[in-house]
Amino acid sequence: AMKPKNRLVPWLFSTPALAIYIFTVLVPVVWSMVYSFFDYNGVSNMNFVGLDNYFQLFQDKVFKTSVMNNLIFMAISTVFQLFMGLLLATILTSITKGNNILRVAYFIPCIISSMAICQIFVKLLSVQPEGVLAALMKAMGMAPVAVLSDPKLALLVVSIIDGYKFCGIYMVIFYSAFLSVDQEVIEAAYIDGCSWWQSYCYIKLPMIKNIFFVVLVLLVNGTLKGFDISYILTSGGPGTSSELVATYLYKTAFSSMKYGYGSTIAVFLVVECLLAVGIVRFIASRTERE
Repeated sequence: AMKPKNRLVPWLFSTPALAIYIFTVLVPVVWSMVYSFFDYNGVSNMNFVGLDNYFQLFQDKVFKTSVMNNLIFMAISTVFQLFMGLLLATILTSITKGNNILRVAYFIPCIISSMAICQIFVKLLSVQPEGVLAALMKAMGMAPVAVLSDPKLALLVVSIIDGYKFCGIYMVIFYSAFLSVDQEVIEAAYIDGCSWWQSYCYIKLPMIKNIFFVVLVLLVNGTLKGFDISYILTSGGPGTSSELVATYLYKTAFSSMKYGYGSTIAVFLVVECLLAVGIVRFIASRTERE
């Protein structure tokens, strides 16, 4: 590889992106860390309280519930998006005519705002007035269930709707990966008597293994920071049954005006995301070595 004659040129090009990254990511993270050592409501003086906010964090029942909910939300939404993204990409690669129309149709939920998606699902899942789900349950002789008002079901529904909204992104990533697989290898396998199912299990999926881990990193990181669907649909309710770390953070900092304690939750979220992504990358590097 040729080295640029002027070493300043690469820095010149990367400086705007680096500046944006520093001011929109690094500075707010450091700011949150500083705030987490204070008791501050945004108006009165900042009182230094040391690690008090952190001690309070691990005694806070709502926070513990939100962390557990977040992990369940992450598991359901990640599995759903990974499976659906893969399934939709597989369908697209198998259809030769008109797959452009399908690609657009599958991708539409990603570009519709969360508010619009949530409003659609509120109408679909509503019992009073009767929505589509309630009508179907009645038609099958079952008693309609208000799933968003049921503490046992709210988190599951929120996780699946979040997965539905974003799975189109992972469909595009997997679809691009499948297109990059060498067609000659596939054709040679078919000549040797390989079935359609075997071509995926033994050739295509192993060849896009690296993409799997990229998608996993994006999914784990994205779902741990999940906020909008839960906040709009249930506002963390009923009770705290669908409260996520990000929704609890928002309520603490901006509804209860506890900026210090809210910043402590934000620091926890950053550490949690870094740990989770670190674990995924560690597993990925181990798998690659093997």
